[in-house]
Amino acid sequence: MKKCVFAVFLLASLFACSPNNVTIDSSIVKIMDSTGVVGSFALLENGSGKFTIANLSHYKDSASSPLSSFFILPSLIALDKGIINHNQASWASMDSTAYYQNIITQIGRQTIIKTIDSLHYGKGVVSANMDAFWKDGSLKITADEQLGLIKRAFFKELPFQKRSQEIFKKMILKEDNSNYKLSYLTAADATTNNTWVIGYEEENTHIYFFVLHTTGKTAAANNQSVALLKKILLQQGFLQGLR
Repeated sequence: MKKCVFAVFLLASLFACSPNNVTIDSSIVKIMDSTGVVGSFALLENGSGKFTIANLSHYKDSASSPLSSFFILPSLIALDKGIINHNQASWASMDSTAYYQNIITQIGRQTIIKTIDSLHYGKGVVSANMDAFWKDGSLKITADEQLGLIKRAFFKELPFQKRSQEIFKKMILKEDNSNYKLSYLTAADATTNNTWVIGYEEENTHIYFFVLHTTGKTAAANNQSVALLKKILLQQGFLQGLR
């Protein structure tokens, strides 16, 4: 069932209720349920401003550790500073926590904190543990804030060099074919079974931003986040070159 809701927030911007603006799609919740996870999903059609959301309260109010999705920030800082070579940048390195721990050490706590503050990234006071503050619960972020961040990164509106943001976009491009382009980054925590998938789909010159945040009912469900994302996108009519 789909229904209109009173309002939805994206980076403190209020979107008025309208059947053409925001819908709550409970069928997406059923898909998540069948995969053994709970959480929220949101998709924003950039051109029209239309939102499709599953579990609105979780989407805008529930804050969780960003996990390795936080590495968006040190990646962009490191690209600006030349710590990451522009010609060798690869998001594959994100699978290595040790790699980013080293990057964050090179950047330094002061610059990391300053960047978090200037972007109003998440909530909380970053712990002194520079090897794990993005996953120890001291810094938390909502799905709404994540969606806003990836949208700003796509349009190169973050306070980093335009070139660095363009390279970041190439770093997270996963699929590129005649029907669509799919860009995303993932993050997971085996202890809490929390996962993030954040990104966008480009189809017929239209841009659709999405965020999927889930908690697995079992550890096994933790590894299915990308498959779940694609199942939801297909159910919504994406990934076929028809949107």
